[in-house]
Amino acid sequence: MRRQPYQPWLVILIYFLAALYLTAPIHNALASRFVGGAAGDVYGVARQVWWYKTALQNGDDVFEQSLLAYPEGFRAVRLWANPLQFFPMWLFAFLVPLPAAYNAGILLTLVLNGWSMYALARRKLGTANRFPAFVSGLVFIFFPTLQGHLLDGNVGMLAQWPIPLLILYLFEYADHGGARRFFSAALLFMLGALGNTAQVIYVLAPLALLFVLARLQRRDHLGALRATVVTLAGCAFLLLFLSPVLAYLIGNPQLIAADDQAHQSIDLLGLIRPSFANPFWGNIVSSPQRFLETDVGGNASYVGVIGGFLALLGIFQRREARWYLLVGFVAWLLALGPVLQVNDRVLVGSIGGYQAVLPLPFAFLMGLPISEIARTPAHFIVLFAAMFSLLVGFGVAVCHSSQLIQRRGRYAQIFIAAIFVFALAEDYKLFGVFPSLPAEIPREIQNLRRRRDIEAVYNVPYDDTQAVKEAMFLQTAHAKPMIAGQGARTTTVDRARLALLAKFRPSLLQEAGADIVIINKERALESGQLDLLHWRAQQGLGEPLFEDQRYIVYETPLRRDRAPAVYSPIAEAQSHVTYIYKEQPGWLEFNVVLEAVNRRVHLSLNDTPLETLLVNGRIPLSIPLPMARRGYHSLRIAPDPPCPERIDTSVLQCQRVTVEDVRIEVLSDGAIYDPIRIADGIILAGYLLPEEADGELIKIRFWWRFEAGRSEKDVRFVHVLDENGRPVPESPPDHNFGTIPAGSELTETVTLDKSKLEAGEYRVLTGWYELPQAIRYDVLTEVEGAQDDTVVLGAVRIRD
Repeated sequence: MRRQPYQPWLVILIYFLAALYLTAPIHNALASRFVGGAAGDVYGVARQVWWYKTALQNGDDVFEQSLLAYPEGFRAVRLWANPLQFFPMWLFAFLVPLPAAYNAGILLTLVLNGWSMYALARRKLGTANRFPAFVSGLVFIFFPTLQGHLLDGNVGMLAQWPIPLLILYLFEYADHGGARRFFSAALLFMLGALGNTAQVIYVLAPLALLFVLARLQRRDHLGALRATVVTLAGCAFLLLFLSPVLAYLIGNPQLIAADDQAHQSIDLLGLIRPSFANPFWGNIVSSPQRFLETDVGGNASYVGVIGGFLALLGIFQRREARWYLLVGFVAWLLALGPVLQVNDRVLVGSIGGYQAVLPLPFAFLMGLPISEIARTPAHFIVLFAAMFSLLVGFGVAVCHSSQLIQRRGRYAQIFIAAIFVFALAEDYKLFGVFPSLPAEIPREIQNLRRRRDIEAVYNVPYDDTQAVKEAMFLQTAHAKPMIAGQGARTTTVDRARLALLAKFRPSLLQEAGADIVIINKERALESGQLDLLHWRAQQGLGEPLFEDQRYIVYETPLRRDRAPAVYSPIAEAQSHVTYIYKEQPGWLEFNVVLEAVNRRVHLSLNDTPLETLLVNGRIPLSIPLPMARRGYHSLRIAPDPPCPERIDTSVLQCQRVTVEDVRIEVLSDGAIYDPIRIADGIILAGYLLPEEADGELIKIRFWWRFEAGRSEKDVRFVHVLDENGRPVPESPPDHNFGTIPAGSELTETVTLDKSKLEAGEYRVLTGWYELPQAIRYDVLTEVEGAQDDTVVLGAVRIRD
């Protein structure tokens, strides 16, 4: 490439052609398919792009997801925090169909990645020829890690073009100063985190730290100071931009939750392991099953045969390449994660007869608060990709300046360069044909947009991440509110509500406003739910409106019968949860059989601790459940401590808790929450006392709440008085519940044997006292019996 006025545009054109080649054959279906894989976030991003356009057209708040999690909606902080995840796609969506807008945004991002690396390499490779810089940009486009983010639809992590420009301006400002360079570097620092905020940890922090340390090592204190100041300024700009998001999260701390994605790291052999789906390497490798499936995702770290050789050549021949090697090595070391993995297995050694793993530097970072943000150390490999691209450029510069190339004619050099570029690209490709997803939506679903009698749509499976993303994409056609939906990886909708609506009870669907139910057949089949969902739909919803190979669409029938209670027990990885719907406030009886070997079990109702018990063997359990409000509730049974997520069963066995025979019985309907306060933070939140004995046992249910902790000195009593006011010998024994932490709740059932009581009316009262003096706690609420430090619950009549 000689110096010509058109050369910068020629480079951009070639990068565009390279992006088309990488994503082929999407250029033949720009308006009908999305480039990306089925297991990624492509459909979710496409839906958000559609929402940008729709909200702006209708004058709605873009950052308020009113069509998801109906009817509450939620604040879409991700749309504000990560604008490069969706821009300029939503701008293109005003001009072209949604798939074309998405694909155009991907192609533009790839071209910008290459061009920004080309601009950096032009300054840093120390050669007047543009070809080495061009190769650096090409490597940055084709590097497997970035292809993996493209495959996953992780557009925010794909948009790395600010990083090379930031490196360029860091050098410029550290060396020469100047206000324009300062603001350019600070703004580029901020832009580097606007595709994914976690980039601050994965890329920006290690890059800035190593840059400052390199300046200090050279005794360039002014340059180190300038780099520090510009980094702090970039952080300030970023915090200023994110201030609305931070203010919202501080006001809603329940939304600050750890990502449920497992820690992902690269394999030690990933540097030399190509993709098994590569058309060249896939035919050579005899055992492609050895390769990790994740190696075709966002943690692919293959450096290539040609690229690896050129990088080594640049490292040994060009001294100025050493700093980029250091940064790349640190990024690669962090990307290995907390423990070393070799060939898809954690490397385990033996020390003194005990097995041990080899900890890596990232393990020390896991103890810091940032560990809950940086849960995917494989993302550090993005910084490695940028540094490696420059190292390849250094190697190309060395080769280009050699006599072997220089003494060749111009056309011979062009031919060699073309062959080299083609081989380099083929070596890096993850796929011979890059995957893509269909954008076609059945016309029958599109026609739902015209129906004004539809309030909302309920999609199942509700608990499959990909099914939820496809459901969100269907919304771009029918434009109706969705009962579910999510802004990141989890939904804000109550899981109890989603689970019980999946029973397809028309009364529940009508109350939720779900006039249309759509079953994703493919995803339901993958999760083993299709037959169950199909049977439930036939029983509750009747014949479908529409069915094809992918979807079944039902309309909720109008029915007036309403069940007083509906429940659904579900076994999860670490616990067992029963989702409950109660039509009216009231009492339920929860019956279950638990089986375990000497395991402590916690029961909680709506995330409030309810009871703790020791299970040793097979025991039946029956506890009263107070439902103070109508609607959805969750009862969770969890062992303490929980079993580890990863366990070698040949070395260690974890005793789990078996939950069987879950049954729920409705005891009463009507308001039950009428708190009676007792001294020292004891509250009788509710109780259920039968007016007449029905059966051999009289069961009295209590619902206690504790604002302060309780100890073994605190004793609850229940006294039964006859018609003359004298205690009967058959009164239940006093009971202490042991240690109870503050903020807990407790329910209990106290029984009286009817056969031991004569006919007549008996008054029942309760209260608490403290040992050893047995002094009763004052009853603070003005109720019957309060003057005697008791609560009179009422009377029970026993007939002959």
